Amino acid sequence: MKKLIISLSILLSSGLANAQTITADVTAKYAYSATGLFNKSISDLGASQDYDLAFSSNYGLAGTFNFGKIGLGVEYLMGNFNAGYQGTIGSAAYTSEVSLKTTQIPVYLRIGGSEGSFGEFGVVMNNVKSASYFNSNEFIDPSSVPTNAAYQNFMGYMIGVGGRFGLLDLPVMVSVSARFMYSTADAQGVDALNVPLSLYSPANKTNAASVGLHVGVVYSID
Repeated sequence: MKKLIISLSILLSSGLANAQTITADVTAKYAYSATGLFNKSISDLGASQDYDLAFSSNYGLAGTFNFGKIGLGVEYLMGNFNAGYQGTIGSAAYTSEVSLKTTQIPVYLRIGGSEGSFGEFGVVMNNVKSASYFNSNEFIDPSSVPTNAAYQNFMGYMIGVGGRFGLLDLPVMVSVSARFMYSTADAQGVDALNVPLSLYSPANKTNAASVGLHVGVVYSID
């Protein structure tokens, strides 16, 4: 974390030194991502518990201050962060899903001009507001464990690439980017059968990961 902050500070200072004008922009954006929560305790259980595909969506606003070809951005995104599981209990197969209602706050540097391709990297703070557990079999009782209390806020590292393009003669641009996020922090939580992972011995970290497409409409303030 400390190394990332130092790198961000150096790049931002370089941009300030070389920027002749400072501009800003506001973006309304939507993101759709493949997401997962990974824990060694689940990974070690074999066919009884395994991971499955899960998808999440987020929407909100982004603001960026641009210092030449370097931009400092912050976003406020509401939505969810889901994790999918599958497995077998005896001869019965099941699927389950955990859905976290979250607020995400990415803070990042964007490297590139106001139009064309860009790269971005930074951190994402994930605030978990609530959590719900679902499954495809009635013999797994979703209410047996307070899933909502099992998860905690977590921070992840983010890297992305994308581009900005003019939209006909309108005073706005379209931004499209692909982002990857991985959290080394512990989100805690439950396993595929809604058992708190804190009860496992040893208790392992739950790492969050996502890869997704971010689309936005950008209005520039000169």
